[in-house]
Amino acid sequence: MNNANTQKLLEVRDLHKSYEKDGVPTRALNGITFDVLPGEYMGIMGASGSGKTTLLNCIATIIKPTSGQILLSGTNISVFGGDELSEYRGSKIGYLFQDFALLDNLTGRENILLPLSIHDVNASTAEAKLAGIAGFLGITDVLSKFPSQMSGGQKQRVAAARCLISDPSIILADEPTGALDTKTARSLMEKLQEINRKRSRTILMVTHDPNAASFCSRILFIQDGVIFHELRRQVPAETRDHFYGRILRVMAQIGGGSANVL
Repeated sequence: MNNANTQKLLEVRDLHKSYEKDGVPTRALNGITFDVLPGEYMGIMGASGSGKTTLLNCIATIIKPTSGQILLSGTNISVFGGDELSEYRGSKIGYLFQDFALLDNLTGRENILLPLSIHDVNASTAEAKLAGIAGFLGITDVLSKFPSQMSGGQKQRVAAARCLISDPSIILADEPTGALDTKTARSLMEKLQEINRKRSRTILMVTHDPNAASFCSRILFIQDGVIFHELRRQVPAETRDHFYGRILRVMAQIGGGSANVL
């Protein structure tokens, strides 16, 4: 990432989200504020119930925040509705789900091309994009297969291709390695890192896995709906193994309930 570039791609401002269950209000987000710069690979970590997936889903417009603002390239997406919302979801963000979210009755090719067909992209443009992304992700051989015929790693790469094909401004990944074995998870993280570095894609990833998080350039730790701590990897001087060690130390502090992390 070019640190000289101070243009903010994503701005989250004083974001709150409350739910009510059996008449009792629960605060999932309690005033979160942060920025994401173009080309960053940001991880969001925290215990179950800390608010990290709620935050991601607010940015994805899957759920609506109670208050606060989310701006993408200066535009407040929190007030989108109708066509604006459809356009944002279809072309500005790519969402990579833990459970792949592929349609079982569609082939790999059809799943990947779905976002483009919904937005009426012409066939020749769509096929050219598909060929490039499938080659990059190494899934050309599974394009004619249905999800039931694919391994977990192949499904996640097909899902990644579907996420990338509309050239989104930002990729949102929710526990993308959660359903994968260790070897396949590492392979996916290496590909995501390559997408970030070689294709200059901005990635915002929720994860509980310190191994996955060590591929990021910056990590926000969330506790009780607020930012508890932040880590930045010193690229390229700091090794991934060293960054992994720092991540583990912060996770241990969160586990101990400390509010004092260096």
